[in-house]
This record gives sequence, structure tokens and C-alpha cells, in this order.
Amino acid sequence: STMSRSDEVNKMTENVYKGILDQFNPSLKNFVTMGKHYEKALTGVTVAAKGYFDALVKLGELASDSQGSKELGDTLFQMAEVHRQIQVQLEDVLKLFHSELLSQLEQKLELDIKYLTGTLKKYQSERKSKVESIERCQSQLKKLRRKSQASRHPNKYGDREMQYVELMSRRQGELDSLVAVGYRSALTEERRRYCFLVDRQCSVTKILTNYHCKVRELLSQKLSSWQQSCAQPTKLPERALNLLRHTAPLSSGGAGLAEVLRNAKLGISQPAEQVKPVMDATDWLPSNTQK
Repeated sequence: STMSRSDEVNKMTENVYKGILDQFNPSLKNFVTMGKHYEKALTGVTVAAKGYFDALVKLGELASDSQGSKELGDTLFQMAEVHRQIQVQLEDVLKLFHSELLSQLEQKLELDIKYLTGTLKKYQSERKSKVESIERCQSQLKKLRRKSQASRHPNKYGDREMQYVELMSRRQGELDSLVAVGYRSALTEERRRYCFLVDRQCSVTKILTNYHCKVRELLSQKLSSWQQSCAQPTKLPERALNLLRHTAPLSSGGAGLAEVLRNAKLGISQPAEQVKPVMDATDWLPSNTQK
């Protein structure tokens, strides 16, 4: 019957609202809590990174003081600076992650319970009054029919009976329409919430895409010059060689020094050795730690 179909749709409507209140909202609240843990962990990463790159700067300072490795000090400074810029970018990401996602979802959650409970109650009370009005019509119609059956002139009740039947049918139509609209509204409320979540997550995705593009750009800009700076571990710079020339004794040992200088310029550490391969910068590590 129409009544039972209407009851069925009503049950579905109430379940959608209860689903948002009892399942979606608590799950969203948990998502925000996890987001805050994530944010806190990333903040910890930026603090740890600062210590890491401060230590790299210290090594750069040591290299800068050396006659043979000055330009490697410059490389280390550049590396630390690039990574400092990356940390600045990450801090911006964290601020946006908070403002674009976490705080907006939190705000929605606070308002939502009150709003949804109110919406559901309003729908339920409107439906209740329509159902009661139909029930009143039904009982009036029953009374009228009893009177009509007991009367010697049943025909005189016919018109009034028709009026009640029409009124009941009209009220039932109103109830069906209310319930249909209610169900549609409930599904729309639910969909709006999922859309909002996906929209905020898209915003975070854009922020992260932007961050990764900037990081890629920062890291790749100077990489080839960094690799070049460490490509010849045994070849001393001209500056260091000049220094050696000025300190060279004029005695017969001069020839020996000239040989050392010639080899240093070629990147040969001992006359008997072959020139080392360019990228073999791991020479100072114990052999078992090499690739």
C-alpha cells in the first residue's frame, strides 16, 4: 500500500541522517585527529632537518678554511641553503594543510551536529503531523460509516463520506510528497558532505603538487655543478699548487717537488699510480662500505 511505501522511504530518510550523525561525522572527526598527528610529525621533521643542515654548514665552514677544498665548502653551503629553502616551502605547506583542510573540517563538524539534528527533528515533526491528520480522517470516516450502517437513511451520509475520502487521499498525497522531498534532501545533505571533503582534499593535492614541483626545481638547479665539484678527489686546485710552489725549497729537492706538483695537477697521487676514475670519490671509505 501507499502507506507502507511511504513508511519505507521514511525509514530510509532517517537512516541517511543517522548515518551522517553516527558514522560519517565521527569518522571525519577521527580523520581530523589523524591529520593533526600528521601535521605534528611533519613539524618535527622540519625541526630535525634544521639540525641536520646546520651540521652540514659547519662542515662547509671547515672545508672553506682548507687550501685544497675551498670550493667544496661553497658546494656544502649551497646544498645547505637549498635544503633550508625546501624546509621553508614545507613550513608553508603545513600552514596551508592546517588552514585549507583541518580547520575547515573542524569548523564544519562543530556546526553540523546541531544543524543535522535540527533538520531531522523538523522533518520528523512535519511527517508526524501529516500522519496524525490522516489518522484523524480515518477515524472520522469509520464513525460516519457506522452511523450510516445504523441509519434508516444511509444515503444522507454519502456526500460527507466522499468528502472524507477525498480529504484523506489529499493528505496521503501530501505525506508521500513530504517523504519523497525529505529523502531527496537527506541524500543531498550526505552528498554535500562527501563533496566538501573531496574538494578540501583536492586543495591539499594542489598544495602538495606545487611543493613537489618547487622542490624538484630547487634540487636539480645546481646538482651538476655539485657533482662536478667532487669529481676529482685527487686533483688539487691551482691555488693550492701555487702555495706549494712558493714553499718549494731551492735545493736539489726541487726536482722531486716539481714531480709532485706535475702529478697533483694531473690528479696522480703517486707517480706509479694510474689516473683515478672521475667519480671515485669514495676512496677514503673502508673497502667493505663501497658499492
